[in-house]
Amino acid sequence: MLQCVYNCTCLYIYVCVCVCVCVCVCVCVCFVYPKTGKTTVRAKLTSERVALVALCVFLVLALVALCYVCELLLYLHFELTTTYHIVSVIFQDSVCWRCDPGWELHGESCYWFSTSTSTWELSRYYCRLQSSDLVKIDSHDEQFLTPDKFWIGLTDSKEEDQWLWVDGSPLNLSLKFWGRNEPDNWSREGAGGEDCVRMGEKDGAHDLLCWFDKACDALQKSICEKTAQRGRSLCNFL
Repeated sequence: MLQCVYNCTCLYIYVCVCVCVCVCVCVCVCFVYPKTGKTTVRAKLTSERVALVALCVFLVLALVALCYVCELLLYLHFELTTTYHIVSVIFQDSVCWRCDPGWELHGESCYWFSTSTSTWELSRYYCRLQSSDLVKIDSHDEQFLTPDKFWIGLTDSKEEDQWLWVDGSPLNLSLKFWGRNEPDNWSREGAGGEDCVRMGEKDGAHDLLCWFDKACDALQKSICEKTAQRGRSLCNFL
């Protein structure tokens, strides 16, 4: 785009130079035009000379203005090119994280919040169909305070009170967010007790303590988690 502008500007300059040369030649010719004895002819020639001189001056000024514009465009082109290279060097190793449509980005992970309910096992099955798994809480920031109840990837179904995440890692005791008197393994939930965990309260939570053990065959919504897609150079912004 800028190159096109430069070419056009230079073309205008060349044309103006040619015009100025022609006008100057005409002026010179007029000044050396043979004199006659008639006053009216001399007056006419004088007025023509003045007009030609004025036109020549105007074209010279226009030429100067075009030269200035051309120089300004070249300067701007240089500044933009320099800035682009600087930004490219700064962000050449930068990355961004992206999620599939319908997923929410948080840190370096993508999350999908189901709108339908299912058992814990079936919820996990649906997550795995999407190359993900039920969410694992690795930090306080990842402890979503949702206004609803969702299955998370924590269970003690293999051994009572031995809480494991879906990836097989044990629950970090410094990152547990049990609600009051939880887990209680309430037997009324079923013969197997409560071996799966859901988070969230219908009315929301004023703190992070919103984990509750629940019978795994109860119907709840769920949160799936997977690693976000990694892109280079600011998501191709440059």
